[in-house]
Amino acid sequence: MPPIITVVGLGPGHPSARTIAAQRALDAAQRILLRTSIHRGLEDLAEDPRVSNCDDLYEQSQTFDQVYTSIVERILDLATTAPLVYAVPGHPFFGERTVDFLRRRAEELDIEIELLPAVSALDAIASTIAIDPFASELQLLDGVLLRSLTEQEPFAGGHLGVYPYRPCLISQVYAPEVASAVKLALTRIYPDDHLIEIIRSAGIPSQEERHRCALFELDHQQVDHLTSVYVPPMPSLQAHRSAATLSQIIARLRAPGGCPWDRAQTHASLRDALIEEAYEAVDAIDAGDSGNLAEELGDVVLQAALHAQIAEEAGEFSFEDVLEQVSAKLLRRHPHVFGDASASTPSDVVKTWNQVKADERRARGEAEQVLNKVERLPRSMPALIRAARVLREEVTIEAPQTSLPADNLGAQLLDVVARIVASGQDPETELDRALRDRLAKSADSTGISSPSTDVEEMIRL
Repeated sequence: MPPIITVVGLGPGHPSARTIAAQRALDAAQRILLRTSIHRGLEDLAEDPRVSNCDDLYEQSQTFDQVYTSIVERILDLATTAPLVYAVPGHPFFGERTVDFLRRRAEELDIEIELLPAVSALDAIASTIAIDPFASELQLLDGVLLRSLTEQEPFAGGHLGVYPYRPCLISQVYAPEVASAVKLALTRIYPDDHLIEIIRSAGIPSQEERHRCALFELDHQQVDHLTSVYVPPMPSLQAHRSAATLSQIIARLRAPGGCPWDRAQTHASLRDALIEEAYEAVDAIDAGDSGNLAEELGDVVLQAALHAQIAEEAGEFSFEDVLEQVSAKLLRRHPHVFGDASASTPSDVVKTWNQVKADERRARGEAEQVLNKVERLPRSMPALIRAARVLREEVTIEAPQTSLPADNLGAQLLDVVARIVASGQDPETELDRALRDRLAKSADSTGISSPSTDVEEMIRL
C-alpha cells in the first residue's frame, strides 16, 4: 500500500480555531508529526504518545531549505509504517514551505496527499485589524524572503515590488535579524517615519498584542514566531520614492485643470531642456557630488516621463512602452548575462552588443551599414564631440590636397581636433580649459577678484 499522508493546519494558535475536519483527523490519527512544537495551542497534544515533532532537525541544518528537505524525508519515512497526519501551524498553504516541498516530492513518488484547510494567520490578522484583504488590495510579503533580498544588496533593486498606496502585511518576522532586514527593505519605498503596526499572537484570546511604531524603530521591537508587521498605505502623492507616483504627478500636471505651463509643452519645446538636464547631471558627475547627482538624474527621469505623457496623450506610446523598450533591449544585448552566450572581457561584450544590433537591423529589414559612422551619431550632438568620436574610431578622413583657404574655418578646426585627439587629449576638455583660462585672464585684467563664478555663469548661459 502507498503511504497515506494527511496534512492538517492547526490554525493561528488556539484549539478552538481548529476546523472540525482538522480535529477529526487528529483524533483518528494513528501517528501525528508536528512540524514544530513551538506553537501556542498545542497543550492537548503535548503528552499524546502518538505525537512527535521535527524541532531537532532545525538544530542539525544550516539553512531552511535543508530543514525542509529533512522534514519531508521524515514524513515519507514515517508514512511507510502507518498512516500519518502531518500538522503545521496556521494554514497548510500560507507561508508553509514544507508543504510545498512535500507536494513536489510526493508527485515524484506518485504519492497522494490529502490537505485539510484551516484558519490562517491572514484570517486572524484581518479580523484583528478589521481590514478586508480583497477590498483593500492587501499585499502579502514574507519576512524571510525580504531578508534574502537585503542579502543581495546593492544588487536587489527592483525586486521588492511593493506599491506604497496599498496596505502591506509581512509575515514570519520571527527574529530581530528578520525585523532589521524587513526595515531595510521597506525603506527603499517608505519614509523612515512611516507608521507601521506590530501584531503578535493574532487570533489567540488574551495573548493578542498590537502596537504602532515608526518604520525605523522596527528592529527595536519585541518579536517572536507569531509576529507580523502591517504597513498602512500612503496617499499616492506622498509616496515620493515610487516611480508610479512620478507618473501620477505628471499626468495630473498635464490633465485639464492642471498646470498651464506643463499643458503647453510639446516634444519640441522640451528638446533643449532634455539636453540641459543631461549636461547638469554630467556636471554633478564631474564634481563628484553624489547628492546633487541624485537630484539631476531625477530631472533627467522627469524629462523622460514628460515626453512619455505627451506621447500617450497623442496615442503614440506610454511610459510603460519606454520601460519595455529599454528592458527588452538590455536583455537582447546581454546574452552573455541573460542567455547562453559567453563574454569574458569588455571587448567581447562590445562585439556581442554590435552583433545583436546588426541582427536587429536585419530583423527590421535594414541593409547592412546603411549610414556611415558620422551619420549614425546623433545630429544634435555637439559637432566637436561628434568629430572627436569619429576620429577616435579611426574613421579615415582624407587630408586636403591643397592648402586650406583662410575662410575654411571648419576644416581648420577639424585639423586641430585631429591633432588634439592624436596627442591623447580630449578636445572638449582642452577647449573648456582654454576658455576658462582666457576668461580668467580677462577678469584679472579688469580687476574682478572672483573670476571662476563669472566663468561658470557665462558657460551656463
